[in-house]
Amino acid sequence: MILKVRASAVEGLSPAEKLPLFYGKDRLILLTRDPYWLYTYWEVTPAARQRLEKEGQRCWEHLSLALRVKRYADSAMLKEESCYHLPINHTADNWCLEVGVPDRYYQVELGAQVPGKGFIALLCSNMVKTPRDEMSSLIDENWRLPDWQAKRLYRRITRGSISSLEMSAWGGGSIIPERREKN
Repeated sequence: MILKVRASAVEGLSPAEKLPLFYGKDRLILLTRDPYWLYTYWEVTPAARQRLEKEGQRCWEHLSLALRVKRYADSAMLKEESCYHLPINHTADNWCLEVGVPDRYYQVELGAQVPGKGFIALLCSNMVKTPRDEMSSLIDENWRLPDWQAKRLYRRITRGSISSLEMSAWGGGSIIPERREKN
């Protein structure tokens, strides 16, 4: 297979060039992986590290770094449902978070737990929502089977006389022909 690439798409790039490891921006990004897991990654600039070291009165390697995971019922962030701290390694720049509760809003802060001062936040993430872990309770009338077809399909499924091939054809919009008894 030959791929055709426009000259403008590769213009200015050389094979020796690579993407940078760091972009020089303080940021904490939070992404939803599935209803029960989140993924976060971050970049902390030397200037931000120095601010936290000064406030925590310790060098970066000796700070008790943590991710503070906050869960909210709605995007207005009016009521925090839960909050917990997850200790992390000072060399980490990403983390997978098992949140365990679907259909909720989450936000993460990166910071350090400092004795006598509590948690000092350095970076705050965007807010994300985990999806539901069940089918929607809403029924779209454009995709609903007419009652007579739904009853017929249900009868055939419960009798066990429908094959998976027929099911896939039915789901694809094809009409399943009736089986007729031979006389």
